[in-house]
Amino acid sequence: MSDSARQQPLKIEIPSLEELVLLASSTRLSAIHIGPEKRVAFCFLSPLASLTPIIYYCKLEKVPSEKFAHLDRVTARIRFGDKPSSEPNEISILLVRVRASEIL
Repeated sequence: MSDSARQQPLKIEIPSLEELVLLASSTRLSAIHIGPEKRVAFCFLSPLASLTPIIYYCKLEKVPSEKFAHLDRVTARIRFGDKPSSEPNEISILLVRVRASEIL
């Protein structure tokens, strides 16, 4: 892709990690990136109708130590754990530790 076709990402701040978990659960790739140094969490969305990537992010008061966020699709209850959930109504979202210095 040429430099002229590349778009700077659109960065959208959302209020909390819980909102980011809900957003990530609706995407094909259920992963949230955690930048412990900057205390941020973010996920990417690439809309089909645009070349502009979107980064949804939130600031973290506390960086989660667990490896997964589990969202119950019936009650919308969110919990955290170190293993994927085997509960039939839950979606497990991977929490990936990254360096976010260049992104946010």
